[in-house]
Amino acid sequence: MIKRLALHAAVAAAVAGSATFGLAGGDTARAAETEWKMHIVWVPARPEAQAYQQFAEQVTEEAGDALDIQLFSSGSLGVKDADMLRILPRGNIIQAAGLYPGYLTRDKPQYAYTLPPGVVAQPETLQEILPELRDIYEDTYDEAGIKLLGFVGHAVRDTHIMCKEPVNSLEDLRGKKLRVWEQFHVDVFQKLGVSAQIVGQNDLYVAMQTGVVDCAVYPIGLAVTVSLQEVAPYASYLFPYVLHPLNLIASRTAFDALSPEVQEIVMNAAAKAEEDSFASYLSGGNDEKALETFRASGGDLLDPFSDEDQEAFVTAARETWEELSSGGGQAAQSAYETLSQAIE
Repeated sequence: MIKRLALHAAVAAAVAGSATFGLAGGDTARAAETEWKMHIVWVPARPEAQAYQQFAEQVTEEAGDALDIQLFSSGSLGVKDADMLRILPRGNIIQAAGLYPGYLTRDKPQYAYTLPPGVVAQPETLQEILPELRDIYEDTYDEAGIKLLGFVGHAVRDTHIMCKEPVNSLEDLRGKKLRVWEQFHVDVFQKLGVSAQIVGQNDLYVAMQTGVVDCAVYPIGLAVTVSLQEVAPYASYLFPYVLHPLNLIASRTAFDALSPEVQEIVMNAAAKAEEDSFASYLSGGNDEKALETFRASGGDLLDPFSDEDQEAFVTAARETWEELSSGGGQAAQSAYETLSQAIE
């Protein structure tokens, strides 16, 4: 009870003291019949955040006085993504959220193996398998009392190996200390004879600068946001940035309380955000913009890893995926069987 009261107090303070994001939070003087608070962890400048902003603005505009969605960015409501399956269904703290499903592994361990990075060879495949992914996520959300409204595409489509010295082959990489962001890639690179370790984003710059690692698995499109090119100016493409699509979700209680007309507005806005964000993801536009920044600050984009190296990486990733899924329980094995067939 004390923890619950503290959480409510923290949320109330955040609502009172935080500026909401975009038009959805800019017209707070207007009193709508229903008001939703929507949580995301991304800062407003991120393309992912802008996709969620588009959704909130479209609903608020088209619903008129029936529904106003206030979007709170940067986790400013004090809600943790890992707690989403426990908090959102009640619909009393927040009513909607943008979420990366990989953060739910505490309550749903199978999501660690649902679509790990590297198992899909083409970014276009992610959009093609959205129906299968929808079925997988809906099983979780329906059980919890959450409505899956749609998906949001990632900001970038390419993943690179960024190093202090020129590296664009697995042979050269085998002599380097490589940073990765999750255990799955430690296991994958071990199969390829590469020594990898997990280093958090906040520690990566210093780890590279001090020689803790020589290279990092990192998309240029995101690396420039932390100035990684200053200490790792050489980059080479290895695999596409394909992993869980971002989810757009709402409390089932809050959604069911809307009129059918407003529900349709919400679903149409979610479909529009999905369409636009995936078009942006697949175009590679954000990657190109980041590449300009990368080169302007001294970065050098090398030739990509060879087709043979890329194929070897995908093969190792899929072998690791199968092994981990087979030992991850029935849900993980079922998801693997569904998705492995879909991506062939």
